[in-house]
Amino acid sequence: MAKLGASHGWAGNHCESLTAASTLGQGDSGKVFFLDLAGAFTTTLPACSGNAGWTVTVVVKTAPSGANYVVSSASSSDYILGSVDTGADSTADTSDGTDTQINFVDGQAVAGDWFKLVCDGSAWYIIGGLGKVAAGITIS
Repeated sequence: MAKLGASHGWAGNHCESLTAASTLGQGDSGKVFFLDLAGAFTTTLPACSGNAGWTVTVVVKTAPSGANYVVSSASSSDYILGSVDTGADSTADTSDGTDTQINFVDGQAVAGDWFKLVCDGSAWYIIGGLGKVAAGITIS
């Protein structure tokens, strides 16, 4: 992970560029992660248990090519709830209540697409996000 900026808190770095598969930890709460490898990869969130208040913002820096960027829960019972809007036609992809990953879709997602999550200790909640095209961000 390349460190892109500094601020008081978060051990001195609040923006990071991700270029390979990674697992986020407690010390990553509040950070903004930029996905920056055209080949795409998976980023795993920390377990919900013990992480109430944990937040993260994920932004596409380099559009995925050849595969999706995937942000995945650590457990099949750590559900991701909510929806992400698209600017193209004001549609949204909405969780069905059993989803555990958010995908920036190959050939659809573009630089600048983003979402933000917060954890309540038992599930992840999408509290913001925007994709340029309807198929650019999916929840599954």
